[in-house]
Parts: sequence; structure tokens; C-alpha cells
Amino acid sequence: MRRGGLVVVVVLAGLLVSACDKRQGLLAEQRGTAERPAAASSAAKPAPAWRLADTPRTTPTSVLWDVVATDRTHAWAVGHQSAEPGGDGVPIVQRWDGATWSPEELPGVTWRGGLRLVAADGPDNVWAVGGSAGADPAHTTTHVLHYDGTAWTEVPFPPGNKPGNTHVTDLAVAGGHTWLIGDQGGKVGVHEFDGQAWQQRTPPAECTQDGVSYGGMPTFCDFTGIVAFAPDDAWVAGNAAWPGFKGPLLFHWDGTAWTPVKVGLNNADTAFSEIAGRPGDLWAVGHTAGYGGPVAVHGDGKTWQVIEGLPTARLTDLVVDRAGHPWVLENFTAPSATLATYRDRRWVDTRAPAPPDTVGISLHGITTVPGTSDMFAVGDVDLPGEPRMLGTVLLAYRG
Repeated sequence: MRRGGLVVVVVLAGLLVSACDKRQGLLAEQRGTAERPAAASSAAKPAPAWRLADTPRTTPTSVLWDVVATDRTHAWAVGHQSAEPGGDGVPIVQRWDGATWSPEELPGVTWRGGLRLVAADGPDNVWAVGGSAGADPAHTTTHVLHYDGTAWTEVPFPPGNKPGNTHVTDLAVAGGHTWLIGDQGGKVGVHEFDGQAWQQRTPPAECTQDGVSYGGMPTFCDFTGIVAFAPDDAWVAGNAAWPGFKGPLLFHWDGTAWTPVKVGLNNADTAFSEIAGRPGDLWAVGHTAGYGGPVAVHGDGKTWQVIEGLPTARLTDLVVDRAGHPWVLENFTAPSATLATYRDRRWVDTRAPAPPDTVGISLHGITTVPGTSDMFAVGDVDLPGEPRMLGTVLLAYRG
């Protein structure tokens, strides 16, 4: 029995030692784990910012005037390039596939000039507008191109089939419909492609009535910027004067007619130039006469608020990002460009990054990338030396 008891004691002692060793090993492992730095779960992501993007090589002088994106892997930038300063050049299109920008083929495009506007409602419905200048700069031939997901083709545009005084100021696409707005012989010009043919739309009655406005100014309307959400829901920015009214205002298209929408700035020498937003959440920006002080308004389509604080600069384009913040392109005379956004009740300016060894930068077009917080902006940079040479520039924002 004593030997049996000794066996029990030895076994118990062994178990105690084993337990002690396991506990000490666990403590040592815990200490070692605590002393080792935690492995990074993923690579650090860069903070949201505007950065230079790699673009295809172009010949001087070259400019990108506008850009549009339809999703993460489809975007287009348009402009022109020339082999010599002051030349009329040829139109160019650059395409984003989600990884790189590359030049697009434009079969059948033999005219001299450039593309200034681009808009789309999907990767297989992209529209671009430009023109070729004649001997008189006031008389141009408007050219309209369409991309169906496979190739670019020119679409006959009745007012632009021959040199004339039609001046297209903006372009919008939504629900398979395309709008071109601008000036046609000193009067408002609105053309809508309904999927089959171009239709010329009647301007608001206020724009064509007889009489004069404040100060004896003749009745007129200007359509300068457009955003469309559906075939029966489009908004235009501009200004007008008719008996009893003068100032900046918006116009709404309901699928049948245009209706002027006043924003509370009556009898003001101010014009809106750009409009952007979402249904029920609109922004418009512009200038006082002669590109003086800027003006910005925000509203839901019925009530409007003037937003102060934009610096005095030439405002060339406007978008509203995924979070609902507006972004405005500002060009100064240096030339230098900034991108201003409105958040926390104030405008915040970001200086546009420019390539090294360039004299200045100007920005002309900006777009959001649907479904993301990303954006693209395009323009040109001044290259050193004489005569003045320009090069294309494209900025990317990773939100």
C-alpha cells in the first residue's frame, strides 16, 4: 500500500510539474506576442487627394476640354491637338479602362478643329461635340460624335451641317436622350435627340416676348449649362432679361416645355454658367458682369440659398460628388488653377498639382465616377519657352 501510495504521489507530482511547465510556456508565448509588433492587415492607403495621372503623349499644342465617366472602368476625355502653335489642330479622344488612359480611333473624322464637350449615360451611349472654325470665328461648323460601345461615328446635326452662327454651350445625356443648348442666331437654341432624330425645342415664352427689361435692355435669354436626370427632368443654368425681370435664373424641362425658375437674385447683372447635382439637390455657379465676383446658389428645385465665399476667378465647370459636396474649377490669370469644394459651411480650395517644369495650369472639365468617390479633371499646362505651347493635363482624385 505504501508503494501504491508512492506511485500516486509521483504521478501527482508529475502532473503538477507538467501543468506548471505549460503555464510558464503560455506566459512566455503571451509575453513574446506582446513584444512582437502586430502585422499590418493591409497596405496603408493614400489620403484622398488630387494627383497627376499618366496620359497618352500628344503633340503641342494640345488641350483637354471636357471629361465624363460612366463607371469605374469607363471614362472619356476630349480636346484637340496641333503640330504648331495657333494651328486649328485635330480632335482627340482619350479613354480610361480602369487602369490606363489611351488614345481612341476616330475613323471618318477628317475635319480640322477640336472637341469641347462630352457626356454619357452609359458606356455604350457617349456623345461629344466640337467644331471647325471658318474664316470668321463667329461662323463655325458644329460636329457631333457618338460612341456606341464599339466605335465613334459622326451623327448628322442639322444646324451644324454647314458653317453658321450656331454656338453650342453645353451637352447632357440621360435616359437615352441627348440635349444640346446654346445660341442660334442670337436666340436660345435647344436641340434634343430622342433616340431617333434631332428635335428643335421651343424656348420659354418669356425669352421671346416683345418689350424691354430694366435699363432698356432688349428681351433675351442665355442657356449656358445643363444637367439632365431623365427625359422629362433637365435643368439649365443661364440668365435672362424681360419686362419686369433681369438676372440669373434656372430653366426646368418637364418633357414638354422649359419653365424659368427664379432663385431670388432679381435685377442683378449676374449670369449662371454651370449647374450640377442630383434630383432635389442642385448647385449653380456663375459671375457678375465681365467675369467679376462669383455667385453660387444651392437649392432643392423650389427654394434657393445664396452661398457666399467663392474667390474671384473664372469658374469653368462644376460637379457634385457622392457625398453631395460641390466641386468647382477655378482658373486665375497666372495661369493657375484650384479646385474648390463646399463643406462644413465654407469653401475649401485645393491647388491643382502641375507637372514639373511647367509654367502654369488651367482646368476646363471635371467629372465624378459613378458609384465611387473618385473624380477626374482635365485641362492644359503652359510649357516653358516661346512661342507659347500647351500640353494636356489630367488629374485623378481617389476618394
